[in-house]
Amino acid sequence: MTLRFRLMVIIGLSFTILWGAASVWMFLDVRTKFRDALDERLAASARMVAGLVSQIPNSPGTPSSAPQSVLDVVAKDGVACEVQLLHGGLVARTHNSPTGLSQVKIGYSTRTMRGEQWRSYTLEQGGKRVTTADRVEKRQALMNNIIVATVVPFAIAMLGSLAVLWFGIRQGLAPLESIRQALAERKPDAVTPLPAARVPAELAQFVQTINLLLDRTLSAIEREHRFTGDAAHELRTPLTAIKTHIQVARLTADDETATALEYAEEGVQRLQYTLEQLLTLARVEGPFSYTGEGIATAKEIAELTIHEIPASSRQRIIIEPADAECHIAVPPSLVVTALRNLIDNALRYSPENSFVILRLSGSDKRFSFAVLDEGECLNEVDRAQVVQRFWRRGSGQGSGLGLSIVDAIVKRFGGNFQLLAHGEKGTIAQIEFPCILEDAGRSMCTATLPT
Repeated sequence: MTLRFRLMVIIGLSFTILWGAASVWMFLDVRTKFRDALDERLAASARMVAGLVSQIPNSPGTPSSAPQSVLDVVAKDGVACEVQLLHGGLVARTHNSPTGLSQVKIGYSTRTMRGEQWRSYTLEQGGKRVTTADRVEKRQALMNNIIVATVVPFAIAMLGSLAVLWFGIRQGLAPLESIRQALAERKPDAVTPLPAARVPAELAQFVQTINLLLDRTLSAIEREHRFTGDAAHELRTPLTAIKTHIQVARLTADDETATALEYAEEGVQRLQYTLEQLLTLARVEGPFSYTGEGIATAKEIAELTIHEIPASSRQRIIIEPADAECHIAVPPSLVVTALRNLIDNALRYSPENSFVILRLSGSDKRFSFAVLDEGECLNEVDRAQVVQRFWRRGSGQGSGLGLSIVDAIVKRFGGNFQLLAHGEKGTIAQIEFPCILEDAGRSMCTATLPT
């Protein structure tokens, strides 16, 4: 549940309950007063009629026209009225009066007559009994009209208040949303501070805390890269010296010793290769700039990569060329490094008599290099783990850093790296990079092909 929705539920629900309770209380109060007002109208009508007919003689029989005219005035308001002598004679009645209207007790009464509920008021004055009444159904209709006239504006005002509340919460949380968007749009390796301008006081300390965390993270990353780079660089010289001494010792050693020295040289060479990979990875993931290196076409990058492969393995590589004049928007040395690592892996893990295919393809915006081998196909679990550092399948060979470097290069320059199954056996390792849309010209390319 989002913070915006949570605030809306809490405040809106509280607002609705409070105003709903107030509305129910007001409705009950209005209904009581409305009922009292209608009862008072019945009583006033009865007193008025009693006062007007008080001087009429108490003679039973046919109703006279004088009190009948008085009752007709009362009937215009929808009130039924009946005047009767205390000894049982009928004086006058309205045309809408039900039979036996005056046969009720003194005061207010509610009863059913002719299938309808009536509310009546009876008084005795001047030897006459006066009863006024109106239908309960009519009262309820009037009450319903009052409810509708009250509830509709309240409902509209309530919905409008909730809409204003939603807009207010949204505007109030806008600075927090801007911080979230700023964090979401940042690159994974971005550790620059968040902008603190125009941030409310409540969020200023929050932004400051995030910036302090980013600063500590940057320091930790710099220390890691510095240690990795310095360690790899410092170990290169002694390893080279050890390798040289081993080679000299092999010249004067007997067969058994020479074999041991050969194994030692292979171990030193492997360690040296691992250090080179670590140094490359540190440079790719670190704050190093490659802006002065220039650009190269996809064809030139492929040729540079092939020339870095040992001569004994080049004959196993087949290039499927395409329109490869697209200029890759990535430093050539890094593309060559990534492509060489893919080809090295393909050569290492495929049968010795098989071929490795380098397929070039692209469009105006992106270009891809695909390396196809006939080695053992990787399953989905292995394909998800190959980019982890020092991961090797089974006993494995190599340093376990080659594909990690490929993944780091691709991520840094907005490319794409994926491993796919190649038929029933084999793997397709494909990297894709953005191209420079405008033809930058060969004069801008600083890559140099070996002779």
